[in-house]
Amino acid sequence: MNRPMVGRRAQGCAHGERPCSARGGFVLALVVFMLFAISVAGMTGYLVVSSEFELSKHSGQGAEALAVARAGLERFTAEQYGVVDDTVAYALGNGVATVTTRKLFARDSITDMYYIRSEATVDDIFTPGAPARRVVGGYAIHHRRPLAHHAVVMVGADNVEVRGGGEAHGWDYKTVADCPGGGASQITGVITRLSVTESATDDIEGSPEYELWSGGWAEIVDSVGLRWDVLSDPNFAVDYENTLPSFASLPADSFPLIRYTGWVNANFTGRGVLIVDGVFDPGSSFVWDGIVLAKEVDDIIQGDLDGILIAGFEGPNTYSTVDFRTDVNYHSCYVYRANETLAYLELLPNTIFEVN
Repeated sequence: MNRPMVGRRAQGCAHGERPCSARGGFVLALVVFMLFAISVAGMTGYLVVSSEFELSKHSGQGAEALAVARAGLERFTAEQYGVVDDTVAYALGNGVATVTTRKLFARDSITDMYYIRSEATVDDIFTPGAPARRVVGGYAIHHRRPLAHHAVVMVGADNVEVRGGGEAHGWDYKTVADCPGGGASQITGVITRLSVTESATDDIEGSPEYELWSGGWAEIVDSVGLRWDVLSDPNFAVDYENTLPSFASLPADSFPLIRYTGWVNANFTGRGVLIVDGVFDPGSSFVWDGIVLAKEVDDIIQGDLDGILIAGFEGPNTYSTVDFRTDVNYHSCYVYRANETLAYLELLPNTIFEVN
């Protein structure tokens, strides 16, 4: 009697099929392979995204470094008065700009050509050892003695009256034996807008004695070669602000940059460049060697200045007629030294470039 084959399919595989153990191994291998493929695809995607992120991040840091380098170059040029520094570092944004200079040649007796290089680095907190780095360079003119010697007295008023013992002498009181700039050619005695008068024939001397510039203060500002907007800016650092140094403690050849604001009834003795961002009103004790630059000037009835006086930098002088009774005599040596204090850099247009 034939006995039915109970449970055969449960215990084994159908006739003609692979053994069960072989089928199980193939499925396991397929699953492992699929998991491996998924892992590889995931890792590849991560690496692609990560690489793109890093490239984007470094590109952004590179652009920031370039901006820092340019900012360092511009700031250095704007802040350089007097002697040009060899190396200066600025912390700007998330980076540091290190600016270095090299004098190329002297264009003439009062201007030099410089090459200025600004190297910026921007750190990444994740890769501190490999900061983004960009370098820019540019060419600049160094105006070593920028003030133009047009006259010993320049006032942006309508009239100047030299009387009561006052003098405005444009011939040089110094010689070449006194300083490198000594023995200079005569300059004009007085420049103003409409008229100049004198009570005695020798109160005003020069070549010529006087000139009338109808342009007044605007013509003065355009002609003297100075940046009054910078010199009068409270954010522009000077050697001394609203105070005087102890001149006895300074070297004899030191002519500092000094700025006073408001109405300045100057009753002091000193030397250098005196900037008056207000009204210059010298007193009986005023004695100065060098240059006086004033926004406006009151009647000058006292004091003594060996150098150059220029007044009227922001508009017509409040006092249309200036009564001039003090002595202003051209001493080229004092002007020469004070003028070097005003030296500044000027970037040549279209010369800034990225250094590879």
